[in-house]
Amino acid sequence: MLPSDLELIHVRKGAAGDPIPPGFELDSLTYPGGEAVLERARQVFTAVLRGETLPEWFTAQCVDDAAIRDCEIERWSLRAWRYWLEQENRRWWWWAASTDGDLIAFTALVRSRPYLRGSIDWLFKASASA
Repeated sequence: MLPSDLELIHVRKGAAGDPIPPGFELDSLTYPGGEAVLERARQVFTAVLRGETLPEWFTAQCVDDAAIRDCEIERWSLRAWRYWLEQENRRWWWWAASTDGDLIAFTALVRSRPYLRGSIDWLFKASASA
C-alpha cells in the first residue's frame, strides 16, 4: 500500500514517472466529467487522506444510513464510504488522474484484479453530481 503522504502527492500531481511498486499493477478507469469534477474528487480525497472534515457538498450527496432499505442503492452512505476507505479495507490507491475534455482518466494502483472499487465510483459520481 502507498503511505498516505505519497498517495497525497499522487492525488495532487499524479505519478510523475514513479515506478510501480513490486507486487502491484495499474488499473485504468474512466469517468464522465471535466476538470471541475476531477478537482472536486481531489478535494474530497485530500480531506480523507489528511483526516480533515469532508466538504459539505460531498456529504450532502451521501444518503443517511437509516434510509438504506436494500443493497441496490443509488447513493452511498457516508459511513459505508468511509469504511471502504480505511487502510485495512481499501484495495486500491490513487496513482494518477487527468482530464481530456469531458472524460476523466483515473489510474488506480492495485494488488490484483478484481478488487472492490465502488468507493472510487462513488467519489466520482458524487463529485459530478455536486
